[in-house]
Amino acid sequence: MIRELHKDDREDLLRMLRATKNFSEAEIAIAAELIDICIEKPEQNDYYAFVATVGEQPAGFLLVGPTPATAGTYDMYWIAVHPDYQGRGIAQDLDAFAVRFVKERGGYQLIAETSSQPGYERTRAFYVKQGYQQFARIADYYKLGDDLIVFGKRV
Repeated sequence: MIRELHKDDREDLLRMLRATKNFSEAEIAIAAELIDICIEKPEQNDYYAFVATVGEQPAGFLLVGPTPATAGTYDMYWIAVHPDYQGRGIAQDLDAFAVRFVKERGGYQLIAETSSQPGYERTRAFYVKQGYQQFARIADYYKLGDDLIVFGKRV
């Protein structure tokens, strides 16, 4: 099941992001900031957070929002699944949910950014499998030898 983020999900989601071992503490701090915005300012329209659950346990996390100054482009800021639940189709369900969410709001394009580092190979393969195309690659974006790869797809 995929539902809106609840206040009580915050710590479980941060533990989940750490458990993936893909994100630095700086990146997790950014996720925490965005989660806090969703919790503390539910009236805002910049970020929308959702949780995939298995039973009552948070198993996946999705955070999307409209890209500022665009007419129908949305950013997928976060999509992650706890390692204990990977390989069960949860990420695919979250991506399909994101596509529906964007379409329902009149959006037409979904963008996802990731790293070129070997630890993100599975992430890049996921995007390709879900029908994303590589739109851009910026060399040494995150640090020397760590490129930004921008994926996107029409929805």
